[in-house]
Amino acid sequence: MKSFISRGKKPICKWGTLPDNIFFEGSVPDGYSLCIVPSGEYIVLDVDRHGDENGFDHIPDDILLELEKTFNYSTKNNGVHYWLKSKNNVNMVNKNSGFSMDLRCHWKGYVVWYHKGDVRDYLDEINYTSDRLNAWLEELFKRAGKKKLNKKQKNEH
Repeated sequence: MKSFISRGKKPICKWGTLPDNIFFEGSVPDGYSLCIVPSGEYIVLDVDRHGDENGFDHIPDDILLELEKTFNYSTKNNGVHYWLKSKNNVNMVNKNSGFSMDLRCHWKGYVVWYHKGDVRDYLDEINYTSDRLNAWLEELFKRAGKKKLNKKQKNEH
């Protein structure tokens, strides 16, 4: 894991070249944001709400209950960043699902840290995924395209 600052969502450094375990220290200046790159077993599910698109419409009830028990915080547009640990994330891809949800993992993406404080102070509040949640994430982030899940498909995942 590592962190850096951005102006808006545009990094002010070549964040991919930063070594792991390098963290921005101090107060984030006005007009800038703190960004976190999850790595190792840490993953972030970014669920968005944009206009008519609502990622929460695609999350089965049992999955949402599990997500609400792990460390999370609201984003600028009424979405949520769910922080998880997964021992089985090798098959997950850092990408947009096409269902108003993004996954960030494997040092290849970052999220804006909308929470107060240092991410390292919250690591013990991040839960491991259940087998069910892990399988749902793997299926969701292997999926291509932007088709809608119907109610039956939603509950199968």
